[in-house]
Amino acid sequence: MKKLKYKQILSALIFMVCSGFLFGQSRSAVIVYAEGEGFTLVREGASSFFEVDYDDILGMLLYEGDTVLTEENTFLEIQVTSNASLIKIAENTTFAFERIGNSGGGTLNVAYGRIRAKINKLTTEDKFEVMGSGTTAGVRGTDFGYDLTFGEDITEAQTNEAITSVYCFEGAVQVQQEDKETRELKEVLIKADQMVVTSSNATDQPLVVYQIDQEIDQFWEENRFVYEMIEKEDVQIVDLAESTADDDYYTAKIFGEKRRLQNSGGGLALAGLLLGGGSAAAFSFMEDKSLGIGLASVGVASFISGLILLLNSSTLPDPPEGWVPPPEREEAGDVSEENSP
Repeated sequence: MKKLKYKQILSALIFMVCSGFLFGQSRSAVIVYAEGEGFTLVREGASSFFEVDYDDILGMLLYEGDTVLTEENTFLEIQVTSNASLIKIAENTTFAFERIGNSGGGTLNVAYGRIRAKINKLTTEDKFEVMGSGTTAGVRGTDFGYDLTFGEDITEAQTNEAITSVYCFEGAVQVQQEDKETRELKEVLIKADQMVVTSSNATDQPLVVYQIDQEIDQFWEENRFVYEMIEKEDVQIVDLAESTADDDYYTAKIFGEKRRLQNSGGGLALAGLLLGGGSAAAFSFMEDKSLGIGLASVGVASFISGLILLLNSSTLPDPPEGWVPPPEREEAGDVSEENSP
């Protein structure tokens, strides 16, 4: 366990230095975990679809102005580069990074769906906000969630109702809603295990604090932060003889994450080296040095990103001898049953 701890400390130190360099290039966040089908990224008007199992998702940088749309059964975990806060994006969610601050603050604009954010305490007056259809949740160091859905009944005299739920697991959240008629802001502070539900068709009503709905608790219990579990020093490998289906599920995620980090990190590091070689050639053979400078900048950023992912992978445990992922166990069991007399 001490060996693992030293690796994590080394990784954390290098991550802090490297993330400072990357942030100097641009305000950004990075995808640190992905599962499911895929998602669409809209950047500067261009739309691209990424498949989780086939594209290099881990280490992908997201910038101010980017819009992300997750497919069904797709979950993303995003880390804010400047202060390592984590954001989990649920399936069927559309959101945009409206602002990414230089100290961990920022603004997410949710068009539809469900997110959860664990925001590390901010050291400045900046804050992290999530906004949607007239309702804003602002924090400076909190574990909270934000859901935005729409009603189904639409009439000529009434637009589709946007229903927003803001809930707090730890810390406190300042919730604001603007009155459509008077433009005045109503606000309320919710604390751990509390929530507020607002409607776009009832903006003149007071904000009422409730206990967190059981469905919300259950949803996030079933869809916990995987990257956070991987980062913990006390990651334990479940005894094969005593493992349960739930243990298998999360243990498989940890080992799968290790492989993905290794593959993505190696690819980014190699790309960085190749770009570095290209920049050297551009400096040697071209009078205009701007291309060489650009290639060198991108190459260094790519190499450092790959190094970060490889170092993070080194902090994860290797699968125990004889361990087989749950799906493969089931397939092996089916083959055994077919071959049995």
